[in-house]
Amino acid sequence: MADPLSPAQSAALFDILSHYNTFAEIRDFRLPGSLKYYGPPFAVENEKPSTSPALQSLVSKFLLTLPGLEDVPEDFWKVDLYEIMEGFEAANLSESYDKGVIGSRKTLATAISALIEYPVRGTAGGFRKVPEVNHRYDLSKADDLVTAFRNFMDEAIYGTALEDLIMKTAETDKLTDHEPLTQAIHEFILVK
Repeated sequence: MADPLSPAQSAALFDILSHYNTFAEIRDFRLPGSLKYYGPPFAVENEKPSTSPALQSLVSKFLLTLPGLEDVPEDFWKVDLYEIMEGFEAANLSESYDKGVIGSRKTLATAISALIEYPVRGTAGGFRKVPEVNHRYDLSKADDLVTAFRNFMDEAIYGTALEDLIMKTAETDKLTDHEPLTQAIHEFILVK
């Protein structure tokens, strides 16, 4: 019997699997009719699970609860947006390597999945509070940038990081005037 995974190995495996799953769910929109099995708020097939459970969960938990979207008529989702998505599916966007470059569909799927995989991980795995936040970051060290991003997420969820960032951004548009944490997450996002 194999040894159990360490916490670091478990976290890495979770990251890899959530990345792969998110990309696969988005990539599957290349197949015409994929929304038929997506689940709410689109078409619902009785007794059949969603073919995109991670994306469907995000839409149901977050998007559909936003003010203004919670009151959108059912026909918007099941008819109007459904037809728009089917138009993208049928657009015949290239997925292969055309003329030596990655195709449009693969580029779009990769970009979207890179943005969405973080909320998918947070929804599926939760976000444990960091006991102590380090306020010193060396912008040339990858570990410090990762720590800064983790600290920012923690402060955004459990503290006032987003509000503080908005207020500071209203005061100045110079990154050097912001807190070290903001500068570090800016660098993290650029690198990522």
